[in-house]
Amino acid sequence: MAEPLPAFVARRRPEWTQLEAMLARQKSKSLSLPELTKLDALYRGASADLAVAQAAYAGTDVQRFLNQLCATAYATIYKPRGAPMESLRTFYLQTFPRLVREVLGPIRLSAAILGFGALLGAMTVWLHPDGARFLVGPDLRSFIDRGELWTDSALNGRTPSGMATEIFLNNLKVMISAFALGVTAGLGTALVILGNGLFLGAVLGTCVQGGVGPNIFSFIAAHGPIELSLICIAGGAGLHLGRALIEPGEHSRAVALRGNAQVSVQLLLGAAPFMVAIGVVEGFVSPGPYFPWPLKLAVGLLSGFGFWRWLLK
Repeated sequence: MAEPLPAFVARRRPEWTQLEAMLARQKSKSLSLPELTKLDALYRGASADLAVAQAAYAGTDVQRFLNQLCATAYATIYKPRGAPMESLRTFYLQTFPRLVREVLGPIRLSAAILGFGALLGAMTVWLHPDGARFLVGPDLRSFIDRGELWTDSALNGRTPSGMATEIFLNNLKVMISAFALGVTAGLGTALVILGNGLFLGAVLGTCVQGGVGPNIFSFIAAHGPIELSLICIAGGAGLHLGRALIEPGEHSRAVALRGNAQVSVQLLLGAAPFMVAIGVVEGFVSPGPYFPWPLKLAVGLLSGFGFWRWLLK
């Protein structure tokens, strides 16, 4: 009969901790021959522990932890370092989609919060006479009151590349805030996502009330699906970070937070280049009448479908 799980963890944890420390040290400097010998012994011991965990403690956090620890050790000891471009290719073809699937629950929750905020913002504008005044800035309202969109004159005095850079930096700020505030047990992340949804819904509602609804939907058609998806992924990364503080599982909160932080950081870094690309679309394609709205809609729908098909395949 297998020993109780707490006793197994207490007996073997010191070697796991030592293996983690040596793997971390291996990243910054080369180990000596005795250290490499010790690293190999620790890895073989952890592999044996993983076999025990798979047989006796399947489905527990311990089994998942050992699986990740052994995979990391194997890659460190035996796998040769690939070229940078090959590593980048592997990250986007395999690692990033896998991480999105692993954190799909928090990403869906982030999307639900964003959608609820948008619905609440739109309803506030429609049902409360002063809703737009509280939720939409005076500059935007002045355009809408004239039957115009601020996006129609967005390029006045600015080049498309300058506008794309400004949009990217603003969106990146939202993504970083949503991720970083995960350390508040996810509360700050939820508030950032809710606030963005509230503003989005209020702006859409105000535009519809002001008779420029088709204009605003034409503007967001090309970039909206990907942009909102990336914000939800960043929000999911923040919620995943906060989950470690609420449900650390069988580890201490510090250990759980460190593990979840590694996943969340990779999600944020993986999403960032797509925000650059969609900023270009928002700066060059979305504003003005240069591209007809059916083409903008086709770009948005096809890019959004392809993005999620790639991530969830």
